[in-house]
Amino acid sequence: MTTPLALLGTGDLATRWGYSRQGVHKLAAGPDFPVPVATVNGGRIRVWLLADIEAYEQGRPELGDQVAKRSKQRGYYLARLKGAQSS
Repeated sequence: MTTPLALLGTGDLATRWGYSRQGVHKLAAGPDFPVPVATVNGGRIRVWLLADIEAYEQGRPELGDQVAKRSKQRGYYLARLKGAQSS
C-alpha cells in the first residue's frame, strides 16, 4: 500500500499560517519559495508538497508562531514609519 502525497493549495497555506490568500501569493512570488508540484485550471491553482512547505518553514518562525508574526509585522510598521518621518 502506498501513502498518498500530502498536497497543499493556497487556501491550505493561508489557514496553516494565519495569512490571507494574498499574503500567501506574495510569499509564493519570492525566489526561495518552493516550486509547485502541479498547476491546475489553466495555471490558476497551484499545489505544493507538504514536505517542501515544511522545509520552507524552517527558519521562518513567523509562519507558525503568531507572536513571531506580530513581532515581524510590528518591525515592518516601525521601519515604514521611520522612513516616512525622514522624508
